[in-house]
Amino acid sequence: MDSPEVVSPKLARWSWALLWLTVGVIVGGSLVRATGSGDGCGDSWPRCQGSLFPLGGGTETTIEFAHRAATAMLGIVLVAFVVAAFRAGPAGKELRRAFVWVGGFFLGEVAIGAVLVLFEWVDQDASLGRVIVVPLHLINTFFLVSAVVLVVHIANGGIWPRFNWARQSNRYGLMVLGLLLLVGASGALNALADTLYPPDSVLDGIRQEFGPTAPFLVRLRVLHPFLANIGGVGAVMALRSAAFDGAGRVRKLANGLPWWSHSKR
Repeated sequence: MDSPEVVSPKLARWSWALLWLTVGVIVGGSLVRATGSGDGCGDSWPRCQGSLFPLGGGTETTIEFAHRAATAMLGIVLVAFVVAAFRAGPAGKELRRAFVWVGGFFLGEVAIGAVLVLFEWVDQDASLGRVIVVPLHLINTFFLVSAVVLVVHIANGGIWPRFNWARQSNRYGLMVLGLLLLVGASGALNALADTLYPPDSVLDGIRQEFGPTAPFLVRLRVLHPFLANIGGVGAVMALRSAAFDGAGRVRKLANGLPWWSHSKR
């Protein structure tokens, strides 16, 4: 097994700041969608309303530009971390390897955001392109966060995780990961459907879903809770499998579940 990489304590501490900054940018993106500010900068990218620093724009422009500025700041911070990882010498080898994944998924986020703006797949647009890109955007975001967590793990002395197909817990974990990605993607489509075709109430939403003239996106809303329940069952199976495999912390967590405690008596 690989020995833990030793990095600068300062770099290890700042890796947590990188994680929180990444989460903050993602939350900012959610705010852009929730407030309908996706077209706040018009169809220009990377400029906003045709300018690098828009002045006098409305609330939507301010929100969208603030999100773009935060994303640019995250990019600068990532470059600074890569430089620091190279300065760490041999000890930063695994950290640099992790940053390859972070950089790739970060560029994916930027590219997808640019595509949404340039093709005007924002606001009330219901094109097939937006239906495809929106869940891909969320899936890429999941992987970006995972890659940054990997950076934090390695920067703080962890080793590169290895997948062992022979272990049942690893196979279940991979299955749950796939299910969670499907749950997230279907949830993104649900959010888009609610934005484009907002129901007046829960009952009205049900009528929409099963109505004869319901749009395709609205009909897909029933898929999300179905996948979420399957994902929950899969997560429980993975938890039990990890406990059987002898993963200490997971075993303690599993022992806290009433049904698991009863099965061991």
